[in-house]
Order: sequence, then structure tokens, then C-alpha cells
Amino acid sequence: MADTRRNQLKTFVEREFIGPDPIDWEGTKQANGEEILSADAPSTRYIAGILFPRMVSEDSVLDAEQEEMEQLELSEAEKIIDSATEDLPQNAGRKAEYLEDAEELINRSNAYRQSAMSLTVGITKNDNIKICVSAGTYKKMSVTDSKTGKKVYRYPRTAINWDNNKEIIELPTVADGIRQIKVGHTMLQMDITYRYKKGDFSIYTFTLENTNKGPDTFNDEQCFFQVKFHLESELGFEPLPDSQRINVNDEDYQSNQLLYKDIRNYAIGHGCAADWEDSENGVHWIETAVFPAYEVKPIVPSTIEGVTLEMINYSPKGDFRNNIQELQLMCNRYEDWIQELKSEKEKLDSRYTLTAARHISNCEKCLVRMRNGINILQTDEKVRIAFQYMNLAMLMQQLHYNLPLQRWEDDGHDGIILLNPINRLPDPYDDSTWYDKDHKVYGKWRPFQLAFVLMNLESMSNRRSSERDIVDLIWFPTGGGKTEAYLGLSAYTIFIRKLLNRDDAGTAILMRYTLRLLTAQQYERASSMICACEEIRKAHTDLFGDNTISIGLWVGTTTTPNTMKSAVKAYEDLYNKKSDENPFVILKCPWCGAQMGLVKMKNGDRRLPGYAKKIGKNRQKTFRFVCSNVSNNCAFSSEKSPLPLHVIDDVIYEIKPTLLLGTVDKFAMLPFLPAAQGLFGYYDGEKITSPDLIIQDELHLISGPLGSMVGHYETLIHELCRQRTINGEIHPKIIASTATISRAKEQCHALYGCGKDNVFQFPPAGLSAGNSFFAKEDKNQNGRLYVGILATGSSSDATTAIRLYSSLLYGTKELQVEKESDRDPYWTNMGYYNSIRELGQARTWIRADIDQHLDVIYKRRFYDKIYEREEYRKRRRYIWRDEELTSRISGDKVTASLSNLNIKYNGNEKTVDGENPIDICLATNMISVGLDVSRLGLMTVSGQPKTTSEYIQATSRVGRNAKDAPGIVFTLYRPGRPRDKSHYEHFKEYHSRLYCSVEPTSVTPFAAPVRERALHAIMLGIIRLENTVAYNNARPIIPDQQMLDYVENIIRNRIEDIDSDEVDAALDRMKWVIAHWEDYKPDCWTPKYNRDNSYTNDVPLMYPAGSHKNGHWGKAGIETPTSMRSVDSICEAELSSRYEAREV
Repeated sequence: MADTRRNQLKTFVEREFIGPDPIDWEGTKQANGEEILSADAPSTRYIAGILFPRMVSEDSVLDAEQEEMEQLELSEAEKIIDSATEDLPQNAGRKAEYLEDAEELINRSNAYRQSAMSLTVGITKNDNIKICVSAGTYKKMSVTDSKTGKKVYRYPRTAINWDNNKEIIELPTVADGIRQIKVGHTMLQMDITYRYKKGDFSIYTFTLENTNKGPDTFNDEQCFFQVKFHLESELGFEPLPDSQRINVNDEDYQSNQLLYKDIRNYAIGHGCAADWEDSENGVHWIETAVFPAYEVKPIVPSTIEGVTLEMINYSPKGDFRNNIQELQLMCNRYEDWIQELKSEKEKLDSRYTLTAARHISNCEKCLVRMRNGINILQTDEKVRIAFQYMNLAMLMQQLHYNLPLQRWEDDGHDGIILLNPINRLPDPYDDSTWYDKDHKVYGKWRPFQLAFVLMNLESMSNRRSSERDIVDLIWFPTGGGKTEAYLGLSAYTIFIRKLLNRDDAGTAILMRYTLRLLTAQQYERASSMICACEEIRKAHTDLFGDNTISIGLWVGTTTTPNTMKSAVKAYEDLYNKKSDENPFVILKCPWCGAQMGLVKMKNGDRRLPGYAKKIGKNRQKTFRFVCSNVSNNCAFSSEKSPLPLHVIDDVIYEIKPTLLLGTVDKFAMLPFLPAAQGLFGYYDGEKITSPDLIIQDELHLISGPLGSMVGHYETLIHELCRQRTINGEIHPKIIASTATISRAKEQCHALYGCGKDNVFQFPPAGLSAGNSFFAKEDKNQNGRLYVGILATGSSSDATTAIRLYSSLLYGTKELQVEKESDRDPYWTNMGYYNSIRELGQARTWIRADIDQHLDVIYKRRFYDKIYEREEYRKRRRYIWRDEELTSRISGDKVTASLSNLNIKYNGNEKTVDGENPIDICLATNMISVGLDVSRLGLMTVSGQPKTTSEYIQATSRVGRNAKDAPGIVFTLYRPGRPRDKSHYEHFKEYHSRLYCSVEPTSVTPFAAPVRERALHAIMLGIIRLENTVAYNNARPIIPDQQMLDYVENIIRNRIEDIDSDEVDAALDRMKWVIAHWEDYKPDCWTPKYNRDNSYTNDVPLMYPAGSHKNGHWGKAGIETPTSMRSVDSICEAELSSRYEAREV
């Protein structure tokens, strides 16, 4: 049976917004099946797909400012159309009149209450065009209600279907300019405007207009509803001209031209969107679309015949010889594919050949690196051992991470017991112990993942490898498995580092994210991998030594405690019911799945399983994570073997976890935290070791002001990670990942100073967007269905949103499904907003406006009359639970909300545990990355997001389970926002080339605003973190000239590599810092605090940006960022005097 759930939802929304919506109830249908409206007038009942009469006063003139903005928002193709007038009538007066008439038709289509809708298309010479028009009108009738005897109004619908008697339309000539055709005996008229000639075809605009003219107001009988027109071509429509680019030599532009050469745009809408069917025989019909839809088919990881890549086979007990043969087969298949590309290249248009050659060259470089990895596996025993245990660790990670959450409950005897415990934890060598193995896929690499690991085996085993100079960028669509690829490389890095030095105890990997939601989620996943590595280490200390493999979460105080003292206090407050805030992030054991955190007992007491407070020597209290699942033998359920997880800053500096995972913002704190030097391999100022791998996830977010600050601080991080030896310099390998990026080479170079030629995108592109060998477009699989909503007849944007949310709540409840659980993917509506301000307004609608309109929908369908009261209440949809995911929500509540999103609808609106599935979850760009809940299938996007990258990332949160929960996204466009309307009118064109539309990012790490705020932080960071504890505890003294020259050279070289024009200004700023350091004569590096947390009178060299200075300091102290998000210009106001009102 075909899955029609998404189409059912779309159809219901169209009936609710556009109509008609005939209801099977007495007095609501005519004999011919057409509807009769009774409760509402047509223009109230329907708010889209309407052509209003012309000359309605409040809409007759477009606002000048809006018109100007619309001109700015015109697509390049539309600019070409509007500017090509060389073939128009040459009589000056006729030409001016023609242009005025043509522009007026477009203006009517773009008006707030539009009286026209238009399509611009390309038509071949001597082609035959046919037109069909459909619409509806409603007549106002006064009748007497038979039950009440009162006078009421009814609005019966009359359908209009016109096809010009199937006759061919005569198109206007150059001399005609515009040709007008009456639509039957209605007041509708089709205007066909000649635009210009392009080779063997011409551009025409078809406009359907309502010729009714109204005075100051209009009545419904003058309007046309459910308006649509359809064009048919005998020879096939021509694609519209491609957009023009000034910088046609841009590599990304050239690549997109090649990759998307087969995807063309055939129409532009004006006041509507356009739809067409692109077949092998061309495009033979184009029609208007009020609510356009386009399914973006998924780019999925490829499978290779004969290549299984099962992790268990690649583990230490596998057949190594067979493994090598399988890896070689994968490389051979890749080589065959490259040869096919070379053959295809010869058939390409000459304008694509250079770009195609570049793509093929990148593929060949990738193949060489993969084969080099296989060669190292065969020749280096330590590499082989590390590779094999990496495979075992990744399988164990998958098995344990996917265990379900097992909740604790009161056992009735002052203790707690697990609900539905997993009695036997998974054994990687016994698949009968694998949880839910019939529905989950365990232990199989996707070819691109293992290929990526192969490419980097050499750079991780050889710390002086030239490949460490290359920044490898994993580019793969969301949900494709990027995380698994770099987690695999992380596990390999941990093992090879231990094999090379069994006594190593330093931080090996820095993994950075931009958003705390993403950071918290990835910490859980990475924790399972670290636990697997630690279990392997404990079983093989002869290979991997005695030092624990651990993971640290290094983020701000709003998410985790910074000190052991504050951690213990938070634990005690949570346990003693003084607080409900849980700052410890971990809510589930990453090894056995047992719940961690707050459990409320029936008598009001609390238990905190998984969290342990210990009292040591001198009554000193400490906190650690120890799983409470003793009965099921969790490997980390004893004090001697606690979970190797750390979230407290003090502990992180002491332990120096193997993998450090944090937000980019935390690294802005480095100048304030000399104790963090150990994370970079410094021990009391002496360089002992350094990290080997830096991973930056979601690279596309490192752009704009944030990217500039991150690039600036990379100067400090690169220096701290660098290790100078007799045999040369050692620095970490940098890996980045993203699903959406443009001009990656320029961005990576600006961030990491690696050189544009040292950025390698993996997998490298082929000759089409749908095939890179490792990833292919799957046209047979459910994609993500996008639906555009523009309601020009709505009284406000809020009204449109309220009606949409209500319609989707109702529609999900009324889906025709085989079983109740099939509604689950669409039960939770993820509402995405571009700002917290807009989301805040929407939050107020949920309990009032949305619920009230939901009631209207049910009563309009007479549910309250069809069913008895109790039955009606059972059938009606209610909003039982709503959540918010934004930056204003505390860290522990964000984690809880993520967990709640996994609560499924199973036929009852409350689960067995008494938990309601979420009905509406409102979110901002916090969810754009990292949110991975497979059950989610429905999203509403309010307003076109600022960037295409954000749009792709946000909407990719739904439909991740394409088979059981295919995604549908309703994008709500605002008629008053030109950019929204432009995206709506180009809906199909935009969505068919979605990844091609990703905007390039801008990173300027040494621009003036960044220098002024943070250059001194780089200087002081190098000085402090490469120095001794004694130096940092003493009064700040300007270093000797040798040290100052050392710092200057580091900064100068970095700027010369990235942006040489800024060198002189940067050096001047450094002189300013030293001069003020001399003038201030500071008492301390950073502020000291009184008991009330105010600053003492001790003058600091630097103080946190945004805090209020102690007046005693005078002008001393340099304001220093504690976050990477403070770069934009600021304006401060200070109260200088206080006045009191007095009576006169």
C-alpha cells in the first residue's frame, strides 16, 4: 500500500486555506456536489488562491518602499526578462504604453490583495499552446433558517472550467506586445505579453486577471476563488536563460554549473508559484501553483557490490587478508568509476571540460590516499592493530549507544528499581545479544566512512606527515553518517597514539561545536565510543597502557559547573530539593542505557542514580559519574571503575581527558585560564606533547562575525597545539565537516591558515550532483517534501500561522492510516522560527488561538453534532504538551526536551509511562544541527531563513527515517516580505537546486573590529599558557623583548598568510597593548572578587567584556572577550547622576 500520509496532510491544508472544502452535512452541498458555505463568508473562510477585484483603495498602489525592495529581490533571470526590450514595438509612444501595461500586470500580481497571477515561460517558434483555467465564485444568498426562523446567509459555489474549446492560443507578435483573451462569460481575462526573443524561442508572460473593479471595498461576489491556469505545449517549453554571474571564474560557481547542468528552470511565477513535470521528452505543461510542492530526493551513502565492510570482520578476530582484498576491491571499483567519468567528460560541452578535469583530478587524489592507507595497513603492525581495535570500538559504540533509556522508579522499599531493564548487555561477538537487531543495522561501515579513515591512517600514525597540512572537509548531506566517520578516525587516533606511547596521558583530540544543543548530543554519542575504547584498554593494558581513556565536556557555566565546589553544591541542592536544575548534562548511561539524574520518590524524597558524591581526605567532597545499574553488571557501576566522563572544568584541567569536546566559545576563555595549558600538552610551561587531531563539526556555522572571531583565536590555538622538535614542527591534523557550504577553500584558509590548495573536500564531486560514487541520489526513496504557503488573503501573518498549526493538528488526527501508530511521525509539529522574538509571539498562540481555531475546524465539520459529548472529546485533538528549544532555555531543560521528543504517539495521547507526546515544539536555529530524532516527520518554517544553509540544516531535522517517517515541511512565506515572496515565486527552481543555492561565507579574522576586541587576548594567551604557574600567579610584568618578539612573529606570520593588508594595523595594535600595559601597572592578570562577587580594587590587566569596571581602576584594564560572539559594534550608556523628583 502506497504511503499517502504526507499527501493527505497537504490536501487538507489546501482545502482549509484555498478550498473548496465540501462537507457531507445537510445544507452544505448542492445537488451537483459543489459546496455551500454557511458559517463564514468566502473571503473569511479561504485566504489563498483568490483574485480580488481591481482598484480596491487600500491595495491599489504598492508601497514605494516595498516596490523598491522587490526590485532588489528580483532573480537574475527575471532581471534579464525585464531588461530585454530591443525587440519591442519601436514607436516611442506605443513602446512606453506597452511597458506601462506590462508592468501594471506584474504589479497587480504582486499586490497585497492581488487581482492577477502570472507565469513567465519560454516558447519555441511555431509551437502550439493551449490554456485551461479553473476557478470558483460564490453567490451571497439570504435564506431563513428552518430551525431558528432567523435570516441567515448562504454562499453556494459555482465552478468555472474554461479551456478555450481546446483551441490553440494565438500568441502576440512583436508588434502586438500584449494580447487579451476573455475567459468565457466571466470577468476573468488572460493577458499574454511578449517579452523578448532568445535564439529560436521567445519569452512570454501569461497573466490571468480579475477585471472586476471595485470602489473602496469589495464584496465576495466580485472575487474569484481557487484560481488556477494550466499551459500545454505541443513541442515542449524552453528553459529560461540561466542567471548571469560577474565572477564566472569562481571555482564553486563553475562546479555548480557542471553538477546541475541537467536541472533547468522553465517558469517564473508572479503572485503565484509555478509547477511543471520534467520528463525525458521535455516539459509539456506548466501551471500555476498556489501552494507549490517539491520533493527533494535524498543523497544517500552508496553501497558497492561485493563490499560489505562489516566491523566485526575488521576487528582483531577477523580475517585480515580478506579485509585487505575487500578494501582493494572498493578502491578498484572507485577507479573504474573514475574511468567512466573520463569517458563522459569527452562528451561534455566545452564550457564544462576544465571543471570536469578538476573534479576528476580530485577523485584521483582521493584514490591515491585510500590506496596509501591500505598499503600502511599491510606494512605497519601498529597501524593494523589500531585499525582493528578501532573497528571493534565502533561496533561496541553502536551497540551501547542505541540501547533504550531504562528509567528508575520507586521500588516501595525506599529504593529504586529499573523499569524494563536490559538483562544482558550486548556482546560484539554474539549478535543474539544485540538490542532490536531486526529493526536496526549494526556494525556496517558506509563505504565513504571507511574510505575517509583509510585516507587519514598515515597522517595519524606519522606525526610529521605532510598530509597533516591538508584540512580534510567531510561534505555529506545531513543524516548521511559524517559523525560516524570522524568518530571512527578519533578511535583510531586514540589507539595508535597509545601504541606509539603506552604512557601517554595527554589530550589527543579536540572536538569543537558551535551550539550547546549539538555539543550535548554529540557528547552522549562520543561518550559511548570513549567507554568502548576504555573497556578495550582495560582488557589490553599490555598494548594501551594503564592511563584511562576519557572524555571531557568543556563548555560554559550555563551548561556545566566550572569548579568542584559548585558541582558538589549543585548535586546537594538537587538531592535536597533546593533546586530542580540539573547541570550535569548526562541523563543516560552511555554504556548500559540506565537513567542518570533526578528520580522522585513517592514520599517526596529524591534519588540521583548515576551521580556520586564522595567525601575524601580532609572531608573534601568530590563528584563523579558512577552508573547505578549494579544488578545488570554495567562495566562502569563501581567506585573503582566510574564512567570516564568529565564535565567540571577543574577536573578537566587535572585529568586532561583523551578527547575534549566543547563549544568554540569556550576557547575564548583561554587567556583567563592558564590552567588549561595542560590540554595542549604544557606542564608548568614546558611542552611535553600536543593533540593530534582537531575536529570542527558544522563548519558552515563558523562564518560572519562568529567565524571571524574563531579564525582570530585559531592563531592562539594553532600555536598552543604546535610542538617544535629537533626534527621539525609537529601540529595536529584538522578535520571539518558540514552538509552545506560554499567556497570552502577560502573559508578554511581564513580560519586555519592552511592555504587554499591544502583544503580537500571529501567525497570529491563527480560530474553530476546526484553521483559522487560514495553518495548517490535515490529517486526510489522517499525524499523530503517541501510545501510553500503564501496566503495573500489573510488578515495577518499571525492568522495564517494559527490556521496552519491548527490544520496540521487536525489533519494528523484525521489521517487515513492502517494503524494508529502510523500517525506518530506527524503528531509532533516542529515549529521553526528565525528569531526568539517571533517564537515568543507564537508561544502565546498555543493555548488560546491555535486551540480555539482547532475547535472551529471540528465544529465546522459538525463533530459536536455527529457525536455525543464524550465521544466528541475522544475524537477531538487537544494540545497536551508543547516544548521550546531556544537559547533562553536552561541546559538541563534542553536535554530533557530532547528526550521528550522521542516520546511516541501509539494511539493514546498518553504513553504507558503517563508521558504525553509533544504536540508542538517551537525552536530557533538551536536545532539546525545535531538534533537527530528519527520519529519526527513534520516541520513548519515561519519565514524564509536568512541563509539557504540554515534552511537545509533546519528542515533536515525531519524525515530522517525516510521509510517509516518521510518528512514534510510547510514553509510559511509572509506576503509583506519581498525576500519571502521571491522564494515562493521561484519555489521549484530554488528547491530543485537547493544545495547549489548555498551562499558563500565570509571570514575576516583580522579585520579592525576583531583586532580591537581580541588581538590582545591572543598575545596574552600565548604569554600566559606557555609560561609557568609561578609566572601566572605573580603580578603581571611585561615579558622580556625576546618573548615579545616571539609573540609578534607568531601573529605577523599568521596575518601575512591570511590577510597581509592587515599586518601594519595589527602591529600598531600590539604596540598599543604593550604601552597601556606599562601605563596601567596592573596588580593582577584578571579581576579578583569580593564575597558579593563584585570586583576588588586590585587593578587587573584584563577584565571580562560586558562586565562593569570597578571605578577605582580608572582607565586601567583591557576589556577582553569571554565569548566569540562579541564582535559587532556596541553602544553603551552609563548613569552619571541620579535625580529625585521634588514638589515645587
